[in-house]
Amino acid sequence: MRRSQVGIEFLYFVGVAVVILLIYLTLSSSYFSLTNSRKDTLTAINFLEQMRNEINLAGRVEDGYSRIIKFPSQLNGKDYSLKIGGREIYIEYPLNSGTEYTKILSTDVSNQPITFISGSYYEIKKDNQEVTINLK
Repeated sequence: MRRSQVGIEFLYFVGVAVVILLIYLTLSSSYFSLTNSRKDTLTAINFLEQMRNEINLAGRVEDGYSRIIKFPSQLNGKDYSLKIGGREIYIEYPLNSGTEYTKILSTDVSNQPITFISGSYYEIKKDNQEVTINLK
């Protein structure tokens, strides 16, 4: 075999290896971004469900119930917005992404609409058969 033929075959195999590597990196990157978006979705839905359960619990128990909840400043390192309007609780996560998740409350919150401030403490109270949520 001639040296030039060996050199061309070597370059051919290196080229094929580079193409395979690029395909692998592209697929890995898209899978990683899909995994992160699913993680964000689950984080938002779990937090929303936790808040909904706290509010619904206040609606089911006797008068005099009071609980203080600290809202995290961020979820997975990203800002969020949590609101109550009507009998629905909403979370927008990540903030300003246009992605919003909603759950229905089984109890009425009397002092609404409420826009929660992340990183703050809130008190959920039930007095006179009314559930209220106030900044603490």
